[in-house]
Amino acid sequence: MLPKLSDGENKLFFKTGGEWCYIWTPPKFKKQGKIPVIIHHHGARGYVREGEADWLDDPLKKSYLKAVMDGVGCAIVGSHAGGDHWGNQKSVESNYALFKALIESPSIDPGRVGLIGGGSRRALVWNSIAGPMANRIKAVAVIQAVSSLEAIIREQKFRKALLDAFGLPEETSDEDAIKTIKPYDPLPKLQRLKKGSKLPKTAIFHGAEDENIPARTHAIPLAEALRKAAGDVTLEVFPGVGHAVYAMGEPIKKRLRDFFASSL
Repeated sequence: MLPKLSDGENKLFFKTGGEWCYIWTPPKFKKQGKIPVIIHHHGARGYVREGEADWLDDPLKKSYLKAVMDGVGCAIVGSHAGGDHWGNQKSVESNYALFKALIESPSIDPGRVGLIGGGSRRALVWNSIAGPMANRIKAVAVIQAVSSLEAIIREQKFRKALLDAFGLPEETSDEDAIKTIKPYDPLPKLQRLKKGSKLPKTAIFHGAEDENIPARTHAIPLAEALRKAAGDVTLEVFPGVGHAVYAMGEPIKKRLRDFFASSL
């Protein structure tokens, strides 16, 4: 259940699904109306705790969320979702608990829910869309798009962090790890979608020089899988840009603001 909201800007912390969450409403919010909402998913080392969240406390990060809020007139919410989860089952359950709390609120429009996020925790976005939130999300924007857990394991860079999220020891072989994690690997599930599946309108923003999460194994096959299922997908891979797509500043803020303003 969401906390009691008042007219105007609210920035409140609450627990649902066993995790700390927050809701941030715009200054023109009216509790008797129905407002669109965007669920934000934090990245590596991100957090939502009692009274604090990295994307609300950091001025640069907050400016991206504010750009979207101002452009759409939406509420922004987020869940800790288990922290460094890599889209595991607990994170999916926590994310869905927050979604349920939102759509049960008389102040939220259940037909205008979006997802946003970037970095290594984006597997949760796609596991939610391919799982309990199927057919219920209108728009999604991802930055530094993680879509293949198999690629994370084979490319080795974040292998230990991924295995830790699934309770696997570091000495687990790549093949055994891939087999164990397969039910939570988003890309194969998206690649199996039937043409005409109901999918959210999607924007993917990724750096061409990203050595942490290469576009060739994540952003590009993600876009291909969604398009194969007849999804409405915008993919931009920025030349000369590495992992820090957020460092582009205003161009990314504008893209996010314009995308959600036209999609929600």
